[in-house]
Amino acid sequence: MDMLFFFVACLGLAETVDLFMGKDFLMFMGDKMDEKDYDLPKVFSVEKWLFAADTIGCFILTKGSWIGLWGQVIVLFLLFITLIVHTWVFNDERFMSASGIKKKQLKKEAKQAWRNRKKGK
Repeated sequence: MDMLFFFVACLGLAETVDLFMGKDFLMFMGDKMDEKDYDLPKVFSVEKWLFAADTIGCFILTKGSWIGLWGQVIVLFLLFITLIVHTWVFNDERFMSASGIKKKQLKKEAKQAWRNRKKGK
């Protein structure tokens, strides 16, 4: 388990360094999210600190015996909180560009149309 947290910390460190340099290494690798849909300077300004916290937390967990069981629980709780904030950043319209907001509104309309169809309206 220590090696898993070590590898995750190394990935987080690489992403943190790239975000502080204004680049991206990890966030937009898949095909579900498009960089054009987000205001990258705003996203990077928040995500670099979140990835830094994730990296530090994972490096701490690699030496879990130093902090004991309750220390590990607290660090895992803090990592869970950063995961929630990561999700919030990518779903909040304040961090989206105009095209991202439009796509989000179209998805909402499609979901509503699907629900109405199921209800027979």
